[in-house]
Amino acid sequence: MLTLSLVLALSVPATGVVSTTNTGSETFAIRAEHLHLADGTVLDKGLVLVDGKRIAAVGGGVSVPEGAALIEHAGHLTAGLIALTEYAGAGGELRDSTRTALSGGRLVHAFMPGHSQLKSLLREGITSFVLAPSPGALSAGCTAVVKSAGETVVSERAQLHIGLSAASLLPNRKPTSYSGALRELDQLFASDKGDFAAAARGELPVLLEASARHEVQRAVAFATQHKLRGAISGAALAGELAEEIAAAGLSVISRPRAPGASQRSIDALLSLSEAGVPFGFGLASPARHANSLRMSAAQCVRRGLSPAVALRSMTADAARIAGVEGRIGSLAAGRDADLVLWSGPPTDLTSSVKAVLIDGQLVHGEL
Repeated sequence: MLTLSLVLALSVPATGVVSTTNTGSETFAIRAEHLHLADGTVLDKGLVLVDGKRIAAVGGGVSVPEGAALIEHAGHLTAGLIALTEYAGAGGELRDSTRTALSGGRLVHAFMPGHSQLKSLLREGITSFVLAPSPGALSAGCTAVVKSAGETVVSERAQLHIGLSAASLLPNRKPTSYSGALRELDQLFASDKGDFAAAARGELPVLLEASARHEVQRAVAFATQHKLRGAISGAALAGELAEEIAAAGLSVISRPRAPGASQRSIDALLSLSEAGVPFGFGLASPARHANSLRMSAAQCVRRGLSPAVALRSMTADAARIAGVEGRIGSLAAGRDADLVLWSGPPTDLTSSVKAVLIDGQLVHGEL
C-alpha cells in the first residue's frame, strides 16, 4: 500500500518532474487492472517492477521486493507512446535548403529539452519522439530519437533522411527534377564511408520522404536497388501499394489523421496491416495537436483494425521503425521505464492519461 510520504513524492504538477529517489528507494511497482504487452496480450492485474530508470520485471506473478512501494492503478497501463517525425521544441538544424545534402548532419542538435511545447506531448502520453527534418533537402542527415521530458537522447543517429518528394526539388538549387535527385543520390550512395555507406551496408535505416503515389513507387524502387532498410514517410495512401512495400521489406510512417479523414486514407492503413507492413504515425506538432497521434489510431480501430495492432503502431512498432526497440516501446525487462497510466483502453478516445513516467520519474499527473 502507499504511504502518505510516497503519495506526496509521486504527485506533481503537470509540468513538474520528480524522481522516485525522493521516497528513499528507486525500486517500486505498479499493479494495473489491465497491463498491455507488446505482443497484444492484456494481463489482468499485471505488475511492472521498476528499478531506477529501467523496468526490472513484468508479469502477473511478479513479486514486489521487501521495502519497495506498490502502487495500485484501477485502469490500463502501457508503454509510453512514440511519435514519428516530430518538430516540437526544436530549434534550428531542421532544415537547410541551400545545400543539396548535409553529409554528417545530425537533427539531435535541434533538441531543446524542457521546451514548453513538450508539455502537450506529455499530456497525451507521448514519451518519446523522432526529431525529423522539415521538407526541403535531398538529405538532411540523421534523425534523432529523444524523450519528452528530461534530457535523454535515445539515439542521435536513428535514420538517414532521404527526400524523394516534390518538396526536395527547389528552383534555386540542384536537383530540380526527380531524375536529377536520383542521380545525386546514386552518387552519394556510391561513397565507401559516412552515413550513406552505413545505410548501403544495412547498418543504418533510411527515412524515405515521399508523398504522392509515384513518389512512393520511386522510393520503393530506390530502396530495392540499393538494398536499403527503413521506412517511407508522409504518404497518406501508401497502403494502396502495400504489397510492393512489403516485398521491399519497408515500413510506413503515416501522417496523422484529422477528424473526418476519408475512409480511403484509413483503409490504406488497414491494408498495410493486412500485408504485414509495420506502420506508425508522425505528428508534426505544434502544427498538429498532440492528440492527433491517438486519434489516428482510434480511427483505424473504428474501421476494423485490432486495438492491439493500433496500440502497437504507437509503441512497439513505432520503436522498431525508429530502430530503438531495445530501449523503448514495450513493457519488458531491461527497457526504459517509460510508462503511461490510463483511465481506460488507450485506443478509446474517452480514456484519459492519469500519469506519465519517463525513465522511472513521474513527469505528468498523479499516482
